[in-house]
Amino acid sequence: MLKRLGLSALAVAFCASLSMAQQSNNYVPPGLDTENAPSFGWIDSASINCEILTAPTYPIGSPVQLWGKLKVGKNKQGVRCLCDKNGNPVQLRGMVSHGMQWAGVACLTESNIRALRNDWNTNVFRIAVYVDEEGGYAYNPTHRSRYIEDLVKWTAAQGMYLLIDWHVLSPGNPQSRVYRNRRDNGKDAAADFFTYCARRYQKQSHVLFELCNEPNGENYQNENFGGGKWAWAEQPRVTWDNHIKPYCEQMLKIIRKYDKDVVVVCGTPMYDQNPEQVIGKEPVDENGKVYENIMYAFHFYAATHNDGQHYETAVKAWDNDFMTRFQKGDKKTPCILKELPIFVTEWGTTDASGWANFRPDLSDRWLKIFDGDNDGKQVVSWCNWNFSAEGGSCAALNWNTGNMDIFDEKILTESGKYIFKKFHEKYHTVVKGSKQ
Repeated sequence: MLKRLGLSALAVAFCASLSMAQQSNNYVPPGLDTENAPSFGWIDSASINCEILTAPTYPIGSPVQLWGKLKVGKNKQGVRCLCDKNGNPVQLRGMVSHGMQWAGVACLTESNIRALRNDWNTNVFRIAVYVDEEGGYAYNPTHRSRYIEDLVKWTAAQGMYLLIDWHVLSPGNPQSRVYRNRRDNGKDAAADFFTYCARRYQKQSHVLFELCNEPNGENYQNENFGGGKWAWAEQPRVTWDNHIKPYCEQMLKIIRKYDKDVVVVCGTPMYDQNPEQVIGKEPVDENGKVYENIMYAFHFYAATHNDGQHYETAVKAWDNDFMTRFQKGDKKTPCILKELPIFVTEWGTTDASGWANFRPDLSDRWLKIFDGDNDGKQVVSWCNWNFSAEGGSCAALNWNTGNMDIFDEKILTESGKYIFKKFHEKYHTVVKGSKQ
């Protein structure tokens, strides 16, 4: 399904990239082990020197105006969790976009963001920046110059938070050269992206970053960069220790150069389904200190990832009790929500295909856990997949014009009706006076 540039286009792009690489002096991300690491690409000087966006004024009474720049603090049980500027636990709840290169882009309008805040009652939006999929970020510079830029301004105008997601998916290794040293232009796309975003949006209190969506899968034999500890073809799977953690540490090094305390969400192994593998092995800075203000992603689709019972569904995870691991822990895994600050940056009401088995009952059980029904009493923020009409049965919208100013229930799927109702139920917040 992926489309690639033609050979002639690749040749032109490659020649142009050589010139740009020379102009940027083959910039290397700060803090990288250049002797032992693979040959990372270059970062565009335009990203390094981009103009810093001025700080916005958020609407009075809006979530961002009341909560300010978020941080990772501790609840009354001493468990790390997402907190407001004063250290009080808060919960973000919102929607996820589909890829900007597909029909989901029709939903990315200023009026729709306004509707998500005022009509849907959300307080966060996650923009999924697919990289190498057909027409994705790597092939379309307007994804950054137009859509991300617009969403930063539109969400600021509504006083809601924006989670900018570097949507690793295929390939699933965040250190793949598709992301770190592209064959079409030699650019370190990931480092360039976070250099630009961290510098450009450092004064935007409502912006958060997600370093890599759903790391997954086998490594690629053609991505052995030359031996030593980076001989990735020798590793059977994309793992936290060998691939995800080093990548997160590299991106955090870049981000912290420009923004010392922005909340950053790290991806976790096997499609963000095994954050327990992070326990005791969190990303550290050059002094060996665990980075502050970082969280860890968990993704689930209710009909697939649940208590492990043998529910009839096309995509199964039978005998894998995710709920117990998060709520109480089991013999092998301590309660995840006591050990790590978790952000459910994506979840669906169906099975993992997104196309079948709508399960509001299992969704309800998950949301109860995330509302604090766990041994850590951690209240967990979440974003629902997805705010589009092409995401399958778990998409919130039927095919329509994308205009959400006047709410019309006819444009909602069953999943959309379910999640719309959830946004209007009373839920946890310690900040008084906010429109929730």
